[in-house]
Amino acid sequence: MRNALLLTILLFTSITTLAQRRRDDTSHYRSQPIPAHLLPIERALGSSALGSVYYYGGKKLSSPFSLEVPFYEIDDPAVSRHFRNFRTWTTLSRLTSLATLAYVLVNNNGRRGAYWTVYGGSIAAALTFTIIGNGQVNKAVTRYNELLRQPRVGFSTVPTPNGQMAVGVGVAYDF
Repeated sequence: MRNALLLTILLFTSITTLAQRRRDDTSHYRSQPIPAHLLPIERALGSSALGSVYYYGGKKLSSPFSLEVPFYEIDDPAVSRHFRNFRTWTTLSRLTSLATLAYVLVNNNGRRGAYWTVYGGSIAAALTFTIIGNGQVNKAVTRYNELLRQPRVGFSTVPTPNGQMAVGVGVAYDF
């Protein structure tokens, strides 16, 4: 009987630890609540891996870099990490175009085959880095929207006309 109880406690502890690890949820670590003024981010239909169109508060954003402000305000480590990865991959994508220019400036021996190899390779690398970067910003948007969907619990106290305090509890749930 004692071994069965010990085994049950051990199994329960391992399952709850595994569930917490899998969630990647930082809401219980937050020292401050999620700001109420933040709006969900929508991804337009027809967006592809090469580029997405995002809407924030019903307004079309000019680029995914415009999402930095709401991502900064939600202050979540996972969202920040994905957005930093997006910026890194986008920078790498832009820098690969310099490979062709560097080849032309440094190696001017007239071999056309090598030029086209470098040119094609830089295009393939730039497309790959762009797709990876857009995947990262999509993960950040997904995580951001998940955080906004979490119910928000609040307490409030209001003075009544007879001088006493009225206590209220509220739950707000978006989407």
